Amino acid sequence: MIALKTVSCTAVVIASVALMAASPAAAQTVAPKKVFDNEKLTIFDNRLKPGEESASANRGGMIYYYIKGGTVERTFPDGTKTSVTRKTGESFQNPEKRPYAVKNTGTSTIDVISIQLK
Repeated sequence: MIALKTVSCTAVVIASVALMAASPAAAQTVAPKKVFDNEKLTIFDNRLKPGEESASANRGGMIYYYIKGGTVERTFPDGTKTSVTRKTGESFQNPEKRPYAVKNTGTSTIDVISIQLK
């Protein structure tokens, strides 16, 4: 009886470990690093490794400079998703008014400097 319980418990543990290994890992959420702040603006360094994501935020009006470009997926509060590819050296002011989350869907780390005017 004891041997049967031990075998059953061992089987459950092995099955649980196998299921955890088979399930995809959840994306890690990464916060931007604030590198400068004064009464007029805030500057952030945003680095996302492949699969990492940044939490949903209002990014409208922010100025971006891509130190290292890549492809991201934007997810809006209504569930809409769009894919955006940016080139290294590209800069622009974000016209998007809705908040959105960002996930690096590419194969390399993306490095972006963002400037938020106050």
